[in-house]
Amino acid sequence: MVGLRKNYFHTGVIAVVIASLCLVYISPSANAEPSSILGTTGTYPVRITIDSSGNIYTANSGTNNVSKITPGGASSILGTTGADPDGITIDSSGNIYTANSGTNNVSKITPGGASSILGTTGTGPIDITIDSSGNIYTVNYGARNVSKITPQGASSILGTTGADPYEITIDSSGNIYTANYGANNVSKITPGGASSILGTTGANPRGITIDSSGNIYTANFTDNNVSKITPQGVSSILGTTGTGPAGITIDSSGNIYTVNYFTNNVSKITPQGVSSILSTTGGYPIGITIDSSGNIYTANYGANNVSKITVFDQAAANAEAARVAAANAEAARKAKEQKELMEILALIPSIGELTLSLGETTQSLYSTKCVKGKTTKYVKYGAKCPKGYKKK
Repeated sequence: MVGLRKNYFHTGVIAVVIASLCLVYISPSANAEPSSILGTTGTYPVRITIDSSGNIYTANSGTNNVSKITPGGASSILGTTGADPDGITIDSSGNIYTANSGTNNVSKITPGGASSILGTTGTGPIDITIDSSGNIYTVNYGARNVSKITPQGASSILGTTGADPYEITIDSSGNIYTANYGANNVSKITPGGASSILGTTGANPRGITIDSSGNIYTANFTDNNVSKITPQGVSSILGTTGTGPAGITIDSSGNIYTVNYFTNNVSKITPQGVSSILSTTGGYPIGITIDSSGNIYTANYGANNVSKITVFDQAAANAEAARVAAANAEAARKAKEQKELMEILALIPSIGELTLSLGETTQSLYSTKCVKGKTTKYVKYGAKCPKGYKKK
C-alpha cells in the first residue's frame, strides 16, 4: 500500500484492504479503560488537538471545517478552512491552524471563529506543527519537503524529507522531524534548514511523536508496531500495536499510545516495551491526542465523532492515598495528645478545691481551729477556743 493517504479512505475500498491484509480484530483486555463518545464532528475528522481548557478540535477533511467539542461534550463548528484540511495544531492564544492538502495552504481560525488563510505551502500539506515563537510548519506529502510560515504569513521551504512524509513533530530546540511513509525512515531538519535521515523505522510510518529526552517514536502502519529512534539515530522496535496504527501520542511518564485504524482501538506501550490494548474507540479512528490528566481522545474518521478514554491515574491515586493516610495519622496523633492531656488534668484538683485547700492551709498557719459539732470557728493563734468548742 505505497502512498496510502487520507483520500484513499474516501474510495470505499476499506473492506477490500481489510480482506487483503487478513486482519483480525484484537479485543481489548479485561481491564480496558472506560471509553465513551465525547461529541460529534464534521465529516471525516482526520486529526485532533486539545487546548489548555480541555476543549477538543478536529480537522474535518470532508466538510472543510474545524469542530470544537467542550469537555462537557457540546459540539459546534468553530470555523471554515481551505480544501481537505488534514493536519491541525493550536497556539498558546487558542488560535487553530490547519494544513489544507487540497489547496496547499494553511488556515488560521481565531477562538471567536474568524477564518483566514495564513500562508501557502508546498504540495499536499498533510500535517502541521508550531514552535514556541508561533512559526507554523507543514509536512508536504506531494513535494517531500517542509514549509515554514511565520506568524505574519511569510512562507518558505525549510528543508527536504524522505519519500511520502506523513506526519511532523518538533523538539524544544526547533528541530523538525517527519515520518516518511514511503521511505520507512525519519527525517530531521534543523532550524537552519539542514536535512538528514535520523534513523529507520518499521514499514510505512504514519504517526510521529517525541519525548522529553529527544527520542522519536513512529506508528508503523503496515508492521503494526512502534519504532524508537534515539537522538543519535539508533533504531529499535519498542512494542506492538493493534492493526493499522495511524496516529501516535505520548504521556508524561513516557507511555506511548497509538490509534489503530482497522481494529477501532488504542494500544499502550510502556517505556519498557510492554504492549496492551488500552480501550476501544468509534469507527476507523485516525487521529489521537492526550490531556494533562492522561485521558486519550481519538478522531474517528468513519463515525464522525470523538472518543474519550478515561485513563486511571495510578500516580494520582497513590498521591491521594498518601495524603489521606497522612491526614489520618495526624488526626490520630492529636487524639492521643488530647487523651493524654485529659488524663493529666484528671489528676489535678479543681480550682475550687485547690482554693479551699490553700485557704484552709493558710488559715491554719495564723489561727487555731475550734470545732463544735458541725460548726467551725477560728481564733487567734494561741488563744483558747470558746466554751463548748474543742481545739483541732
